[in-house]
Amino acid sequence: MANSEGVIIQSVARAMDILEHFNRKKDMGISEISECMGLSKSTVYGLVNTLVAYGYLNQNCETKKYKLGMKLFEMGCTVEKRMDLRNEARPFCEKISKKYGQTVHLAAHYEGEVVYIDKFDMPDFLITYSQVGKRAPMSCTGVGKAMLAYLPWEYVQKYVVSKGFAIKTSKSIKDETELRQNLEAVRHRGYAMDDEEIEIGLRCVAAPIFNYKNEPVAAISLSGMANRMTDELVEAMARDVIECAADISNQLGYRE
Repeated sequence: MANSEGVIIQSVARAMDILEHFNRKKDMGISEISECMGLSKSTVYGLVNTLVAYGYLNQNCETKKYKLGMKLFEMGCTVEKRMDLRNEARPFCEKISKKYGQTVHLAAHYEGEVVYIDKFDMPDFLITYSQVGKRAPMSCTGVGKAMLAYLPWEYVQKYVVSKGFAIKTSKSIKDETELRQNLEAVRHRGYAMDDEEIEIGLRCVAAPIFNYKNEPVAAISLSGMANRMTDELVEAMARDVIECAADISNQLGYRE
């Protein structure tokens, strides 16, 4: 079991331990898992059945033994893609961050939330709400809206609209009509804005990053203090952010 300073949920920990046992053996039955874990067969069966239900384990119909499921493969591929994205994007992010002396965010999305996968802060300007690995609502972040504008509306409906809007400030998007109008504007101009929608005093300009399948897999943004980001500066930043996102997209195989 991995060390942790936080609260450990026993049933979750046991399920993770079961998965780790499959690193050493290709397939196992309930009795074998029970012996390895030192748990009763009934307890193991419940844990294994749950892992099967979520796709983390599969059962061979003939041998009745279990093996690792495709869900783990899919998640591993997702992690790999994000790591590749970070490597490809890093030089472009560093360049634009230094040019403007502002914070750059690189983010992906997962079920209606922004997932920050990289961040470049300047020493004299630190944004604290976003850290690598943290999540934020897509509807009130520049990177989130940059991706939402090019995702299928079914995704927006399922993961954003139906879950209710996260109201972080008085300027946050509050309903579906407002969101539709905002995303239409994003598509029209090619970039998204966060105008003090997740934190008062902060503005950002963001643009989507596409993969070789022409899917919006990520977004990049420049963030700064609202009182310093004049309309003229926003226009200049937007041009560079769009170009930066296009360069990263090309690195990922995107072609218009």
